[in-house]
This record gives sequence, C-alpha cells and structure tokens, in this order.
Amino acid sequence: MDLEDYLKHKVKSLLFIGHPFPYRSDKRNFYRLYKKGQLFREHKSLPWNLPEPFFYLKDALYTLYWVLSQKKKINLFVGSDNFSAYLGILLKRLGKVKDVIFYTIDYMPTRFKNPVMNFLYHHFDKTCLKECKVVWNVSPAIKEERKSRDKEESLANQILVPLGVWYKRIPKISFNKKNRYQLVFLGHLLEKQGLDVVLEGLPKIIETYHKTSLVILGTGEYEKSLKIKAKKLKIGKHVDFRGYVDDHTEVEKILTESTIGVAMYKPDTTSFTNWADPAKIKNYLASGLPVILTSVPPIAKVLERSRCGIIAEYKKDDFAKKVLEILTNTKQLQLHSKNARSFAKQFNWDNVFKKAIEETFISF
Repeated sequence: MDLEDYLKHKVKSLLFIGHPFPYRSDKRNFYRLYKKGQLFREHKSLPWNLPEPFFYLKDALYTLYWVLSQKKKINLFVGSDNFSAYLGILLKRLGKVKDVIFYTIDYMPTRFKNPVMNFLYHHFDKTCLKECKVVWNVSPAIKEERKSRDKEESLANQILVPLGVWYKRIPKISFNKKNRYQLVFLGHLLEKQGLDVVLEGLPKIIETYHKTSLVILGTGEYEKSLKIKAKKLKIGKHVDFRGYVDDHTEVEKILTESTIGVAMYKPDTTSFTNWADPAKIKNYLASGLPVILTSVPPIAKVLERSRCGIIAEYKKDDFAKKVLEILTNTKQLQLHSKNARSFAKQFNWDNVFKKAIEETFISF
C-alpha cells in the first residue's frame, strides 16, 4: 500500500489490487481505482476461506479479471511477488499490459515445504527475471542468492529498492517523554521471530529495572505459545499482547513512546529473513528506537556500524545483557536513539520510490 500512497497523486490513473494474507481475519480481495489522485471506484470481493494453494489461485483469478476488465491498456504493471509479476507477464502476452516490474519483497530458496509449490515458486521467479525489464529487490542479498542458485545472469536489470517508512508522518517526541523501560515488538507472531528468547531474557532485566515492560504488536500462529510461556515465567503483568493494530498511526504512536525495538530473529538457514529487509526495523528506527537484533537480516551489521543497532546472540542471557547495557547508559541510549532517526531518514518512501522509478525508466 506504500507504493499506492506514493503513486496515486503522481499518475493520471492507478489501479491498486490487494490480496489478503491467509492469516488475516479479513479475507476479502479488493481493488481501488484512482483518477487524477482521487478515489474513483472501490470494490471488495466476498471473503474466501480456502486451503493455501487455492487461496493463491483465487488471488490470481481476481487479478486477471480486474485488469482485463479495464477499458484501457495498462502502461506499467508492478507485481509485488513472483506470482503477481508472472500474472503481469501473462497480461502482457495478451496485449493488456505494456511493461512489467517484478518487485521482490522477499526471496528464499525453500519458500514452500511442498516440493511442487516450491518448484512453481522458482519457475515463476526465473520467468520474471527473463521477461521483466526491471526487477526491484529489497535487499542486495536477494540478487546474490539468485546468482548462487541459478548459476546464470538475469536478463532483467536488478536494482536495489529497500523497504522504507513514511518518516515525516511518524510523531517525534523528546527522549525524556518516552517510556524509559518499554520494549516493543512489531510483526507477525511466528517462532522464527525469536520472541521465545526475548521472554526468557525478560526476568533478568526486570530484576534490575522493575518497571520494564514488553509491548507486542501483532498476532499469528505462535501467539498462544508465547502467552503460555509468559505465564510460566511469571512475567505476565510485564508483557502486553496488543494483537493486530489495523491503524498504523496508532502503531507509530506506540513505537515512538517506547525506548527499544526488538528483532531477535532465530538463526535458520531456510528463513527468508536471511535475504530480507524487515519493515519493522525501519519503523523502529524512524521512531527513534535503537534495535536489539540478531545477525540474521543483512542490515544488522550496517546498523551496528551506524550505532543505532546492537547485535545480540540468540541466547536469553546475551539478549538481557545487551538490553541492560544500553538501558543503564543513558548517554549511549540517547545517542543510539538520535542515530536511529538520522539513519531512517534516508529511507523515507518518497526518496526510495523516486530513486527507484528514475533508475527504472533509464532501463526502459
């Protein structure tokens, strides 16, 4: 939706098609049609509760139908994953689309446990690399992994388009007005997010700073297990499960009021985080939050060098140690907070998309 917000006032006509994640409660597909920056028409489908393969098939059919039903030819189709971009290629072959951009939000060698699904995933990826003029990658690690896997050069021009943040929209408050002992996590609750280590390290932090709290923004299949763990560790009153917060303005408010963002990704060679550019980290930084994270995401070492992130081992004791070190040193905490905002400014979506589009049209 960030690209939607950026483009709707910059093009004469924009058709934005949205597909829900299978875990979302609202499972309706939708489209929004803008003309000259104004919402001209909006439509939502019926909710569908289908097995995963059929869920993606349903998404594809809606995309094809809604694009084909447009009266005019689409000049530029942007697919935010390899399946969506592949549909753009099919529409191009049908003469309904002129050019296609493949926007690689995430990539991983083993995307699906089902071998057939995984084969199709990489088939679509290779086809997009050959037939799209430009590929946007959120991380440089994606291009390197493709080269390592396929042993061949892509015909498409692959350019780096990191995930951004609406920097100007995020509220700015002074360090003294923050909740000094509030840690925050933002994201989908999966085992790979490393919240087990965070919860297990929390009692040691609480021993030193009794007011320490952890706010968890998000939901997911691992939520029940985390709540049970918090209860067993007897830290329930220190952990606030807020669930999924639909209003991003409220999310940004909570982040800004916090002091430290946590991203303790579990080391796993099959996790897409090894090649990703996690959006939560950019949101933490823009909110003035130094990040305690593992070395899993490619950006981790960059943050450490920029003194706005602290790498911790995937161990409860080391997590607690790193949090206590920065909480105890007010001067260091303030410096990391200032550096975080400064680092995030370069990733304002206006800057990211402007640069991406300029580089894209050079290729055209």
